[in-house]
Amino acid sequence: MAKRTKKDHRTANLSRRQGVREVKQSFLIVCEGEKTEPDYFKAFRMTAATVKAVGEAMNTMTLVNKAISIREADKAKKRFYDQCWVVFDKDDFPAKDFNQAIKYAEKNGFQVAYSNQAFEYWFLLHFNLYQGPIHRNQYKNMLEKLIGMPYSKTEGSGAVMYNLLLVRQEQAIKNSETVLAEISHGNPAEEESSTTVHKLVKELNKYL
Repeated sequence: MAKRTKKDHRTANLSRRQGVREVKQSFLIVCEGEKTEPDYFKAFRMTAATVKAVGEAMNTMTLVNKAISIREADKAKKRFYDQCWVVFDKDDFPAKDFNQAIKYAEKNGFQVAYSNQAFEYWFLLHFNLYQGPIHRNQYKNMLEKLIGMPYSKTEGSGAVMYNLLLVRQEQAIKNSETVLAEISHGNPAEEESSTTVHKLVKELNKYL
């Protein structure tokens, strides 16, 4: 057998390194909220993915249609996404509209990170397993007691919450999954309180 030279070893090592190099994932995240949600997702310290997170101040079907138009406009510019997500809340919108928006988004290639009633329920789950109906009007006071500081939806607050809650994120994911396992019966609009934000968080975490 021929003896391998140092050059052969260098070539083999380079090939191995190139072989395992991961191609970056690209995410499009279109949010109902203008500031908190996009700021939160932009705060993820991505190393193996690119994230375009935008807030559109739209809801349910209007938001989904806007998300589709953003994706198509970017596609025309030769920018493509591996994962496309919409992020919106139930709030007080009719159950039919909420459920229809989820199905329409999925039909058009989007994954959905919804919250019933609102995005801040995801924040609450970092601290406790909250189950059953909790009106979104209660979220602010509950959060402020838990984090020991004022909570607002101003610009930058989403990034503050990401960094503040990061050490509790694994627990929030478990709590979200526990809630869904017990409450999910195919009718998200009637499943209060619940959220699927953890699904998007888990995907982003793969590329930190």
